[in-house]
Amino acid sequence: MARPSLADSTSRRFLAAAAMRYYVPSGPLRKLASGKVLLKLLGSVMHILRASMRLPVMLLTSGIASLAYVEYKLSQMRAPEWVTGSLEKMRGWMEGIRDSEWLRSTSSNTQDDETDDEHDRAIDMARGSSGGWGSGMGPADGGIGSDPQAGGSGGIPPPKGDYYTSPDPGSLDDDYAEPQKPAPTTNSARRDGGTDENALMELTKKLLEIQTILKTVSDEDSGGKSSSGSLKLPSIVVIGSQSSGKSSVLEAIVGQEFLPKGTNMVTRRPIELTLINTPDAAEEYGEFPQLGLDRIRDFSRIQRTLYDLNMSVPETECVSDKPIELRIYSPHVPDLRLVDLPGYIQVVNRKQPPVLKQKIRDLCETYLKQPNIILAVCAADVDLANSEALKASRRNDPLGMRTIGVITKVDTTEPDAAVHMLTQNDYPLHLGYIGVVCKPVQEKAGITSHAVMLSEAQYFNKHPGFQQPGVQIGVGTLRRKLVRVLEESMRQNLSTLVDAVRSELEETRYQIKVQYNDERVSPESYMAESLDVLKQKFKAFQQQFGKPQLRAEVQRWLESQVMNVCAELYWSDPAVQDLSNHVTRSRAAGWWADISTKVGQTATAAASVITELLAANTAKEQKGPRLSKQSDTSKDANGRGRAKNGADANEWSENDDVYWGHQLDRASALLTKSGVGRWTTQMVIDLLMDNVVSMVDAEPFVHHADTRTAVLNFSHAILRNKYHSTVDQVENTIKPFKYEVEIEPHEWSKARKRSAALIDNEIRLCRQALQKVRLSTPKKQLQQAVQFVKGAEKRGLDPLSVQAEIARRNAEQATSSQPEASDAASANSDSHDIAGNNVEDLGYSQYSPRLLRQAQQVLMVQDRLSILHMRRKALASSACASPDNKRFCPETFLDVVAEKLAYNAVLFINYELLQDFFFQFPRELDSNLYYGKTLQQTRDFASQNPHIGQQLKLIERRQRLELVMTRLNELVRQQAAVEQHGRKRSHWSTTASPSYSNPFPGL
Repeated sequence: MARPSLADSTSRRFLAAAAMRYYVPSGPLRKLASGKVLLKLLGSVMHILRASMRLPVMLLTSGIASLAYVEYKLSQMRAPEWVTGSLEKMRGWMEGIRDSEWLRSTSSNTQDDETDDEHDRAIDMARGSSGGWGSGMGPADGGIGSDPQAGGSGGIPPPKGDYYTSPDPGSLDDDYAEPQKPAPTTNSARRDGGTDENALMELTKKLLEIQTILKTVSDEDSGGKSSSGSLKLPSIVVIGSQSSGKSSVLEAIVGQEFLPKGTNMVTRRPIELTLINTPDAAEEYGEFPQLGLDRIRDFSRIQRTLYDLNMSVPETECVSDKPIELRIYSPHVPDLRLVDLPGYIQVVNRKQPPVLKQKIRDLCETYLKQPNIILAVCAADVDLANSEALKASRRNDPLGMRTIGVITKVDTTEPDAAVHMLTQNDYPLHLGYIGVVCKPVQEKAGITSHAVMLSEAQYFNKHPGFQQPGVQIGVGTLRRKLVRVLEESMRQNLSTLVDAVRSELEETRYQIKVQYNDERVSPESYMAESLDVLKQKFKAFQQQFGKPQLRAEVQRWLESQVMNVCAELYWSDPAVQDLSNHVTRSRAAGWWADISTKVGQTATAAASVITELLAANTAKEQKGPRLSKQSDTSKDANGRGRAKNGADANEWSENDDVYWGHQLDRASALLTKSGVGRWTTQMVIDLLMDNVVSMVDAEPFVHHADTRTAVLNFSHAILRNKYHSTVDQVENTIKPFKYEVEIEPHEWSKARKRSAALIDNEIRLCRQALQKVRLSTPKKQLQQAVQFVKGAEKRGLDPLSVQAEIARRNAEQATSSQPEASDAASANSDSHDIAGNNVEDLGYSQYSPRLLRQAQQVLMVQDRLSILHMRRKALASSACASPDNKRFCPETFLDVVAEKLAYNAVLFINYELLQDFFFQFPRELDSNLYYGKTLQQTRDFASQNPHIGQQLKLIERRQRLELVMTRLNELVRQQAAVEQHGRKRSHWSTTASPSYSNPFPGL
C-alpha cells in the first residue's frame, strides 16, 4: 500500500486546529492543547475506531480459509460437483466482499495511522527544506535520476539469488551502456515498482508450473481428436544453423556448460529446457523427468546424459521428434522455458540421409508456430541475408512480432560492422537484435600482438560504438529481454488459456458423466475391489469344497482305478466267462434244488394220505409198491438231479478257487500298493489348481497376466510345500489295508450296489462308443468289414498286418523297373502263402486301414459288452450277496477297499493339505499383491484393464485440469488486483498535490 500524500496529513492537522478554535474558547487552553496533544488524542480515537474495522476483514478471511479447507477435504472424498461448486461460489462471494473498495480503504487507512510518526518526520523535513516538498530530491541530492559517479547515493544491491548478471539488476532497459547502480527512489516508489516486477516474475513462475502440469495432460480425448493445441503456453524456441553458437548462448543464459559438443551433428532431438529460479537455495542441479533422474549436481554428467540420449538416434534417421525434457534449478537463472532444436544444414554428407535437411526443417516448423517466441541465432561472420534462422522465422512470423535476433561471435567482425548489423533495418524485427560474446575474446593490442583475454563486458566497454542508444548487447540484456517478452506473451495468452482449460474441463466432465455415470474409481480402489472379488470367489469355493466333497472326489478317482484293475485282471482274462457262468449256474442250481425239495415233500404227504384211505390189502399191495416205486423214482430222480447238479458243480475244482483267490489278492495289491497317497494327493492338488485357474481366468484378472501368474505361482508354492508330508501321512494311514481288509455286511451291501452302478456305467460308455463308430461309417460297409475281420481272426491273421505287408510288396514291385522271373515267382509264392493262407483270395484290398481298425474296435467293444453283461448278472446273483464269496465278486470287494482307502486318505489330505491351503491363500494374496505396492505399480495394475484404464485417464485428466483451473483463477484474480492497484496508484500520483506548502498558523 502506498504511503498517503502530504495533503492528507496537513488536511488532518488543519481540521484539528479549526476544531480547537471552535470548541476551546480560552486562549490558554488552546495553547495548552495546541501542537501535538490534541492531534495525538484525536489520532488515538480514530485509531481505535478504525482498528475495530479489522474485525469484519478477519472474520471474512477466516471464513474463506475454512471454506477452502472444507472444499479441499471434500475434493479428496470425491464429493459431488454441485457441492464443491457451491462452496467455490460462496468462497468467491466472500472474497469479493473482502476485496471491496470500502473494506480495502478502511483497512489501509488503519495501517496508515500506524505510521503517523514517520509522516510527522517527513513533514518536519519538508518545513526545514527551502522549496517545499521534494525540493531536495533532485539529481544533485541523490534523488531520482541521480548519477552515482556525481555524488549521488547508490541503489540497493540485488538480493541474494538474483539471476540478473548485468551491471543493472533493477532496470529492464535494452541499452547495454547504462549506469552501474540505479538511482535511489522513495520508499513508496521502490515498494510499488518492486511489487509490479515481483508480480510479473511470480506470474511467469506459476505459469511455468501450470505448463508442466498441462504437458502431462493427454493429447487426445476419447473421440480421438487432438485437443491439446490450445493448452499450450508460449516457449522460447532457439533456432539457427550449425556452429552458429546456439549452444553457447543457452549455456551463457544458464551459466553452466551442460550441452553436448562434437564435430558431428550432436543435437538430434529437441531439448525442452525449463529454467527454475530458486532464490532461497544455494545449489544448482538438473533433473530428467522422463528418466527419473533427480538432483544431478554434476553438470558434466548432465552433458554426458544429453549426449547419450542424442546419440541414441540411429545414423539412418539422424533426427527424431521425441523431445528430451531437462529442468535446471538454480538461484542464478531466470524462470524461462526454452527449446533447443537441431541446427539447420546446407549440405548433407555421405553418412547422412538425403532427406535430413528437409527433416530438420519440418521438425523446426512444428515448434515455430504461435504462440512460441522465436530466438533466431545468427553468427556475426555470416551475412543476414543467408541466415537460415531468419528465413525460418520469416515464414512463421512474417511481421517479426515475436522474433528476437541474437548476433553471436560479435568479436569476429569489426565493431562498426557489428553495430551496423545490430541497428540495421533491412531485416527488421519488432523485438530487435542483441549482440553477445559468449566466449572469452582474444584481441591483438597494438603492435605487440600479445594475447589478451577480455570478458564480454570489457570488450563492449572498450569500444565506444556499442554504447550508442538503441544498441542492445550482452547476455544480461538478452536475459532481461527474454524474461520480459515471455512474461508479456504469457500474460497476453492467459485469458485464452483459461478459456481453453475451462472448455477441456467441461468436455472431460461430460465424458465421465456419459460414459461412466460419474462412477468413482481410483487405482487403489480398483486393486482392492479386484482382490476382494478373488477372495469372495475363493471363499465360495471353500464353502462348497469341504470334507464330504473331497471324499467324493477321492472315491470317484479310486473307483475309476477299480474299473481299470478289473479290466486288466478280469475282463481281459478268457477264464472270466467260466467264473461268471459258475456264479450264474450255482444260482440256477439253487433254484432247481428248492423246487425239487418242495415237490418231493408234497408227493410224500399225498402218498401217506392215500395209503390211509385205502382199505383193501390188494389195493395196498398193488398201489403201495407203485407208490413206493414212484416215490423211489422221484427220490431217484431228485437224487439224480442233485447228483447231476452236483456233478456240474464238481466241474468247478479247488484249483479254480485258488486261482481266483490269487487274482483277488493281485487286484487288491494293485489298488492298495500303487501309490494311493501320491495319486490322491496329486489329484487333490490338480483339483485345487484347476479351481484357482478358473478364478483368475475370469474378470477382472483376465486383463492382468502378471497378476494371474503371481497367483498361480504362490498357490503352487503352498501346495508344493505340503505335498510330501501329505503323501507320507496318507501312505501311513492306508498301510494296514495292504495286508488285511475286514468287511462288514452293510459295507458289502453298499459296495455291491455301487459296483453294479459302475458296471452299468461301463456298459453305457461301451454303447456310446459303438454308436459313435456306427454313425461315422456306413452300416453295410461296417458289417462287411466286421465279418471280414472275424474270418481273418479265425484263420489266425491280423488284417492290418497283412494289408501293410501287401502294400509294401506292391511298392517294391512298382519301384523295380524290370523284375526278373525268379523275383516274380518268389513274390507270387510269398503272396500266395502267408501263414498258410492265400491272401490274394481274402480280398484285403477292398477295405481301407481305417475301416479295418473300426471293425476291430467294434468287435472289441462287443466282446467287452458281453463280458460286462455277464458280470452284471453275476453281481445280481445270490452268490455275491455275502462277503464270503468275494473271490466270485471282485468288483464289489475292490469297491469296499476303495471306500476304506478314500475315507482314511481324506482325513489327512483335509488336515495336512486342504485346510492349510485355505488358510494361507488369502494371506499370500494380500502380501504378494496388495501390501508393499507403490503408487506407480498400483496405477500400472489398474491401467492393464482397458475399461478402467480409460476411465482413470479421464479422471486424472479432470483432476489435473481442475488443478490448473484453480491456479489460473487465482492468477487471474491476482492480475486483476495488481491492475486495480496500479490504477489507484496512478490516480493518487496525479491527484495528490500539496495544498499547503507552509506550516499552518497556530500549529
